[in-house]
Amino acid sequence: MSLISLFDASKDFGINTLFSELTLHINKKERLGLIGPNGSGKSTLLKVICGAESLDNGERRCSPRLTIKLVSQTTEIVKGKKVLEEVLGSCGKKRDLLLRFNEISIAIAKDPNQTSILKELSELSRRMDEEKAWHLEQECKEVLYRLGIKELDRPVDELSGGYRKRISLASALVSNPDVLLLDEPTNHLDTESIEWLQSWLKNYSGALILVTHDRYFLDRVTNHIVELNQGKAKQYSGNYSEYLQKKAISDKSESTATKKFKGVLKRELAWLKRGAKARSTKQKARIQRIQIMNNKQIFQEKKSLKISNSNRRIGKLVIEAIDLQITTNQKPTGSLLLKNFTYSFNKEDRVGIIGPNGSGKSSLLEIISGKKACTAGKLLIGETVRIGYLDQQSEELSEASKKKTKVIDFVQEAAWRIELDGIEITASQLLERFLFSPAQQHSPIAKLSGGEKRRLNLCRILIQRPNVLLLDEPTNDLDIQTLSVLEDFIDDFQGCVIVVSHDRYFLDRVVHRIFNFEELKLKQYEGNYTSFIDKLKEAEKNKELKLKNNYEQINKKESSKFDCQSKKHLLIGNSKRKRSYSEKREFEELEKQIPLLEEKRTSLEKALSGDHQLLNAVSRELAELLDTIARAEDRWIELSELEE
Repeated sequence: MSLISLFDASKDFGINTLFSELTLHINKKERLGLIGPNGSGKSTLLKVICGAESLDNGERRCSPRLTIKLVSQTTEIVKGKKVLEEVLGSCGKKRDLLLRFNEISIAIAKDPNQTSILKELSELSRRMDEEKAWHLEQECKEVLYRLGIKELDRPVDELSGGYRKRISLASALVSNPDVLLLDEPTNHLDTESIEWLQSWLKNYSGALILVTHDRYFLDRVTNHIVELNQGKAKQYSGNYSEYLQKKAISDKSESTATKKFKGVLKRELAWLKRGAKARSTKQKARIQRIQIMNNKQIFQEKKSLKISNSNRRIGKLVIEAIDLQITTNQKPTGSLLLKNFTYSFNKEDRVGIIGPNGSGKSSLLEIISGKKACTAGKLLIGETVRIGYLDQQSEELSEASKKKTKVIDFVQEAAWRIELDGIEITASQLLERFLFSPAQQHSPIAKLSGGEKRRLNLCRILIQRPNVLLLDEPTNDLDIQTLSVLEDFIDDFQGCVIVVSHDRYFLDRVVHRIFNFEELKLKQYEGNYTSFIDKLKEAEKNKELKLKNNYEQINKKESSKFDCQSKKHLLIGNSKRKRSYSEKREFEELEKQIPLLEEKRTSLEKALSGDHQLLNAVSRELAELLDTIARAEDRWIELSELEE
C-alpha cells in the first residue's frame, strides 16, 4: 500500500507548466530522487507531495496518521529558542513521553505511596521502551554534532542561514518521520557530515524523497528517479548511474522518432501546398491528419548551456602566499584559523580546498579576492591577474534583487559585450547561451529560482573575462546539467582555478591538487578528491598495521616472559618438595584460623546496619579483616600444593 499517491497531477507556475498528468506512488522505504533543470519544479513537487502546496489539477491521497517532514532550502525559526530546544521540539511523542516521565518521577520521589501514579509510571516506561525515547536528548546531541553543530545553547535566531538549515535537518532526522523530504540537504555540510548523512539515510526505515545536485549522494542513496523537464515528468527505476544509461537510450529513441515525424510532416505539408483539395473521403482524412500533426507538440531537445573561454593573458606571478596567517576577526586577538601557509599558485593550477565547516576555507578565498586582509604574512597578486570570485552570499546579486533590477541590467553593469571564439557578442546574447530567454532577461532578478540566480551570477563574472577563478561552493543550487557544463568549462579554462566545495563528484572532475585543513595548517595532497581519500585510508591502514605490530611485539615479549615462568613452575611442579616442620604447623594453624576469621567477618557485616555512630570504625575494621583473610587464603593455597 502506498503512503502518498498523486493521480494525474498538474501544476503551473505562471505561464509555465511544471508537470502535468503525473501519477506517482510513494511506498514504504521509498528512495526517490527528483532531478531536472533549475526552475523545472523540483522543490514545488516536494511541497505538493508533503501537502504544503495544492495541485492545479489531479488528486493527492495520503495515508491517515502519517508523519511527514520537509526540510526545504529556506528555514523558519521561532525567536528565543536555543539549538537543543529547537531540535527536541520536533520530537513530538518522544519528547512528551520524556517530559511526562520526568514529572511523574519527581512526584513519586515526594510521595512514594501514590499507587495511581506508580501505575502511570509503569505504563510510561513501557511506551518509552516502544518509542525508544530513553536516550532522546543524547540522540539529539549526537545528530547535531555529526552535522557540525557544537554550540547547543546558542539562540537559533543568532545563527547564519547555513547553520539554521543544518538545525532543521537535525530536527527532521531525530523526529524519525514516516516520510522524509529533503531539498538540497548537502548544502552547507562538509564532506565528513555528508558521508555520515549518507550512512544514516541507508539505515532509515521510512520513505525518502530527495532533491540534490550531489551526484555521488544521489547515486548511493536513491533507487528511483523522477526527471522533470519542459513540463513533463519521466520515471526511471534504479539509481543515478542507471538513470543516465536509460536516459541516453530514451533520448536517442525520442530523437529518432522526432526526425521521422518531422520528415512525414514536411512531405504532407508539401502535398497540401500543391493545392490538394478535399474531393474524396481519403483526401479529407489526409488533410485532417496533417492538421492534427501540425498542432501536435513535437519533442524538443533541451537547449544546451554553452560557456566559451575568453580570458585574459596571465603573467608569471599569479598568486603567492608567504607565511599567511588567518584569524576569525583579522586581528591577532581572534581565534586562529590558519598559520604559516606558504604556496605559489600557478596559471595551470586546479586546486580544491576542503575541511570542516568553520575551518577557514571561505576566509582564505575572501583574502585572496581582496575582500579581507590577512592577520600576518604576505599575499602577492600578479599585475596581469583579473579575479572572478563566485562567493556564497553574492551581496551584489542580493542588492540588485532588492532594487528590482532586471536580469539584463545586472549583467550589463559588468560589461556590455564580450569576444567569444573570435566573435563579439552582446550581454543579451551571452545570457541566451546561459539559457535566459529574451523575455526572462527583462524580468526582475527576484523572480528567478535559487539556481537561476547562481547561473546569472556566473554569467556576470565570466563577461568580465577573468584569468583566475575563485569558486566558493559553486555547486550549491545549480542543476546537474549546468554543473556538467561548468566542469567542461573549467577543463578548458586558461588560467588558475581555486575551488572550495563539499561536492565530491565536482572535486573529482575539476581539481588536480587538494589542500585539507588539518590542525590550523593546509596540508597538500596531489590528485583529486578520491585520490585524497585513498591516501587517508592508506595512512590509517599503515597506522593500524604499525599499532598491530607493536602490540604483537609486546605480546611476544610478555608471552616469552610467561613461558619462562611456566617452565620454572613446571620444573618446581615436577619435583615437589615436602613441607618443612614449621610449614606443616603453619598450614594446620591456617585451617583453624580461616573459619574463625570468616565468622568475625559475618559479625562485622551485621554491625554495619546497626549504630550509625560506630559505622566508620566498623568499616575500617572490616576492611582490615578482609585483607587478612585474603592473605591467609593465599598462603593456605601455596602450602597446600606442597607434599605432606
